[in-house]
Amino acid sequence: MKRTMMGFLGTLLILINFCSCREGIKNEIKKKLLPSFNVNIPDIQLSIPPIAFVSGKEIPVGALKTPINLDSTIRANTAGTLGAAAITSVTVKKIEIRLKNASEANNLANFESARMRIYSNNDTAAADIAIINFPDVYSDSLTVTAANRPEISNYLKGSQLGYNLFWKNRRATSKFLKLVVRVTLSVQ
Repeated sequence: MKRTMMGFLGTLLILINFCSCREGIKNEIKKKLLPSFNVNIPDIQLSIPPIAFVSGKEIPVGALKTPINLDSTIRANTAGTLGAAAITSVTVKKIEIRLKNASEANNLANFESARMRIYSNNDTAAADIAIINFPDVYSDSLTVTAANRPEISNYLKGSQLGYNLFWKNRRATSKFLKLVVRVTLSVQ
């Protein structure tokens, strides 16, 4: 029954794409037929070297590239019926930051703020997806719900996604910090 329904919805979306409807109507129909869902992109793991002094300025602390296949992700969440063409919107829902080796002297309170940027081989113009302000209390993890949720679907149409992470220190750190960042996307 579920497979028949998904087949029907897939056929309906194909017909919608070929009809002479206005683009806005097509997108509204797609939104109604494809329920939104969340997707975790692969965890970003960085090793941040000790920062011996506080400059008062934002500094780059890591860059990473990872393969991405939006089409297979959508197919996995729609029983193979729909692909990337059915997507109307992708935004950042939340970001989880965790220090695997935090201590009293070296934890997230050492940082004042962080900023994460993305780019892809499809769109090299970078976009900020999160600006995070850290509380000045001991913490080894922080979850941030994105207040400004920029549209990033264009970045996910490529085959490789890149990230740049920037920090502004509040206090110096004395050891390498093992950082894990998990980004959850809302897909519509």
